[in-house]
Amino acid sequence: MRRLTASLFAMLLLIASLASPAYAGMFMRSCSQPVVFRGAAVNALVLPWRVDIGLGASAPGLPAAGRQVSSLAHLQLLMGMLPLGSIGAVDLLSEGGAICDVDEVLASVSRQGVQSGMLAPGQAVVAIWGRLFEQDGELFVQTYLRFSRQGAEGLTPERLSLTWGGAQLQAGLPMQALAFAPRRIRLDDLARIDAATRAALRVHDTPDASTPGVAFPSSPREGLPYWITGQRGDWLQLQPMRAGLPAGWVRARSGDEIPEWSLSRWLPELDYALGVAGWLRLQVGDVSDADRARITAFVEAALGRYQAAVPADLSPTAWGLAAALRGHMAWTRGDRAAAATLFASAKAYLPASAAAANLAAVSALSGVEGSPDSAQRLGRRLLGALALAPDDALLRANLAALYRTYADQPSWSPFPPAELAQRQQVLKSAR
Repeated sequence: MRRLTASLFAMLLLIASLASPAYAGMFMRSCSQPVVFRGAAVNALVLPWRVDIGLGASAPGLPAAGRQVSSLAHLQLLMGMLPLGSIGAVDLLSEGGAICDVDEVLASVSRQGVQSGMLAPGQAVVAIWGRLFEQDGELFVQTYLRFSRQGAEGLTPERLSLTWGGAQLQAGLPMQALAFAPRRIRLDDLARIDAATRAALRVHDTPDASTPGVAFPSSPREGLPYWITGQRGDWLQLQPMRAGLPAGWVRARSGDEIPEWSLSRWLPELDYALGVAGWLRLQVGDVSDADRARITAFVEAALGRYQAAVPADLSPTAWGLAAALRGHMAWTRGDRAAAATLFASAKAYLPASAAAANLAAVSALSGVEGSPDSAQRLGRRLLGALALAPDDALLRANLAALYRTYADQPSWSPFPPAELAQRQQVLKSAR
């Protein structure tokens, strides 16, 4: 692919930043120089699905398949995210066989002091990538996901807060990074999906499906370097980023309709990524009540499609995070009882997660009057969670806040004053 000149690239970013919230962008970029659309509330970064070293000899088609998966994932994530509005997607390429490091990519797009192409405070990013590997003579694909929003000094974890019994308590999601369970693959299935995708998504001169249109480039090794200049219903107006590619209108299959050729039928982790992107869109905000309800339904549907394809016993971590995301949406809309139930469900899926235990403990207090029983129950739950992760900062802060409440309300404390003071000192000195 011919590289964009600096002036053209700057112009594309400027136009993207001024586009209406319904518009989006998609293009390819080197992992060493990642960018985001400054005008997009949510950006998807698709890193390569790398091939484990040494597999080329036993599976000659595998190295090319890694690039094939990335290209298809980029296209289908963009198409699937369209109902969210204000989104962008970037297909990141490795150069010279180098591995794309997600930590370096996210650090680059979130660093401060850069005028264009980097996340602004409040914007969100979801990164997806994977690996292809061989085990016992069979081929597998494993997909990874990370997501966050930009804070004042870089990417920041999500938090919910609760004031209870005079204590300020906080809890975060169980995780904001996820490794999905490996799935068996067949290279001929991937080639079939790639060919069907490019044949189905035809470029038309006008947004009219009755016209013949032109198929996307048929090479499975290349991405689709386009940016979107307009949208009309389910139709996108595309402008190519290099010569020789067709320009015009493409009908994006969105909503609950999942075409037979969709990669998500083979790789349901893409549906999960769409659910996370929708959840992030709600977190960014600036949506109407009607759009909030519509995006909430979008998140539920996307996560539900993943869960219909992958049972809980095969992916308890993904199911646990999904419960937490649903609980967070319920908490935000004021349905605290439903949120607490969902957070308890997340904890059940993630019994070894201190963050999930903290989330369940804090949310269970909403609407509960302060009393010796509820205060001591919280203390037991926080101590149990702290045993799973002694260095968890939120847990330690919550326990310190609870101990201060014990000191202010001695009848609530299960400890005599001297022991309580000693516990407070231990927490303070261990920071």
